[in-house]
Amino acid sequence: MSHAKASVTANPCRARPILAVLLAALFAVPLAAESVTAARAEADYAERAQALVAPYIEAGLFSGVILVARDGRPVFRRAYGLADREWEVPNTPQTHFRIGSLTKAFTAAAVLKLAEAGRLGLDDPVRRWVPSVPEAWAGVSLRHLLQHRSGIINFTALPNYYDQIARVDHTPAQIVALTAGDPLLFLPGERFEYSNTNYVLLGMVIEAASGLSYEAYLRETILAPLGLKETGYDDLTVILPRRAAGYRRGRAQWRNAVPMAASSAYAAGALYSTVDDLLAWDEALAGPRLLSDASQAAMFDDRGTGYGLGWFVSRAFGKQSDTKPGAKTSGHRVYGHAGSIPGFLSINDVYPDDHLTVIVLSNTETAPAQKIARDLAALHFGHYAAPEAIVLEDVILDRYPGTYRLGPRAFLTVARESGGKGSGLTARATGEPAFPFVPESDRTFVSKVADMRLTFETEPDGTPTGLILHRDGRDRTGPRVTEDEAKAVLAAPPRQHREIAIDRTRLPALTGRYALGPGAEIAVTVENGRIFAQATRQPRNELVPEGERDFFLRGSDAQVTFTADEAGRVTGLILHQGGYDTEAPRRPEADGPPRGLGPRAGSPASVKGSN
Repeated sequence: MSHAKASVTANPCRARPILAVLLAALFAVPLAAESVTAARAEADYAERAQALVAPYIEAGLFSGVILVARDGRPVFRRAYGLADREWEVPNTPQTHFRIGSLTKAFTAAAVLKLAEAGRLGLDDPVRRWVPSVPEAWAGVSLRHLLQHRSGIINFTALPNYYDQIARVDHTPAQIVALTAGDPLLFLPGERFEYSNTNYVLLGMVIEAASGLSYEAYLRETILAPLGLKETGYDDLTVILPRRAAGYRRGRAQWRNAVPMAASSAYAAGALYSTVDDLLAWDEALAGPRLLSDASQAAMFDDRGTGYGLGWFVSRAFGKQSDTKPGAKTSGHRVYGHAGSIPGFLSINDVYPDDHLTVIVLSNTETAPAQKIARDLAALHFGHYAAPEAIVLEDVILDRYPGTYRLGPRAFLTVARESGGKGSGLTARATGEPAFPFVPESDRTFVSKVADMRLTFETEPDGTPTGLILHRDGRDRTGPRVTEDEAKAVLAAPPRQHREIAIDRTRLPALTGRYALGPGAEIAVTVENGRIFAQATRQPRNELVPEGERDFFLRGSDAQVTFTADEAGRVTGLILHQGGYDTEAPRRPEADGPPRGLGPRAGSPASVKGSN
């Protein structure tokens, strides 16, 4: 002991490395244990995430790539299905997907970069940069465009957009001209209404302020500095390695999606990317590499509309708002956006306070991308509860297969799921793929891949007479029918619709908001003697009269019938679409009871024969 003490005293410099080694050894055990615990947690999450996604793959609903990242590092990153069905080429994490409206965040960032450089101001009028726009748009600012508060009509809502306009190349000016002759839907800044025309105009502003093409400015100012080598402006004439083809379902089989020229989406939705590049993009937006603190704050400031600059701003897994349909008053903050163009669906959700990112890219139009993304986030936060299956005897399961009528031209076909004892059922609605259901009881079955539940109505001996389909917060009841009855109904030609002249002074009595279901409504407005309907986060459409209270949409399988009480007061509407009749009661108005239609309103018209 005395020798050791003398050694330390005589040469204290040698003691420090020894002490450092001892301290490192002492702390290495807990750090290693913490690392092992984190690795096990990640492995456990990846395993549970794979189990969550598996039913979608088995049902043939999803094809694409999914990435979940925590603190900027992937904890789940998997590819599924085929990038090219004709050559059976599989998707990989390196596959390039068209990302549609996720492009808007890049466009918004480009505008903010120009503002930081003093090249433009967010409150500049759009006519300063695009002088060719109509005089009626003089009050529209760049901020209005960024936040979808301009009132400019959405060009992708035009009836011939997908079957004609989108198929051929257009200049940005040609796209803007498609709606330039129409009046604004409302005064700029008055309210939020999503419009792709806004972001086409912003692309033109970027070109005018920078002196570069939209593509070149994006590449030189954002993509190259951030190292986003797998993201770019899509051009179908260019050979792009690992490019995914887009698909849709039609007539119960896979089909190539409708062709779409990138220029017909332009700065509103023309980019392609990969999950890894999008993660790097999200990380760059959260830090100082791309935008200043002031620009970041502006990008995610929704000013009460639910939309910032290129991003939807909301909360998830919180308490439902009592005043705003679909809004949350608590829960986890989330910045997100969806993309939807022919053949592709995409979701990019960022939970900034939790440093969690969920990205879903799909090359099928049937993919429930948003549900997958939110369920994966819920799984991470501990909010997800997978349906628990029970085992039913074959004699019980064999009762339920058959055909059930859910609407005038809508049927649900129930069948036994293959797999032997312990398996469940599948149910396929008219025009949709089959969904798997697992039993919760001997009469109730829940979907593994969608917010759906089946409850069978039975006789005392167990014979089913009908069912209740709970879907998207709504119950639909359908009697059991024979297969021949269903075929006869579907074989009959749809009813033809013809515009008639009506007393348009009565149209204001129909205006108001109608509740379709949780978080969804139809807003009915009248302008210049024309009546319009707009569902939540959907484009506005004109209603064409075929009766005093019956209307149809041109170029769409949708009709609306307004209902009234005995006094002629409007009480709701019925949406006839996709073979279903969906009742939507009128929401109470702040300024008193709804106005009446007058004595000619009569009682609600019969909906028989509608389609």
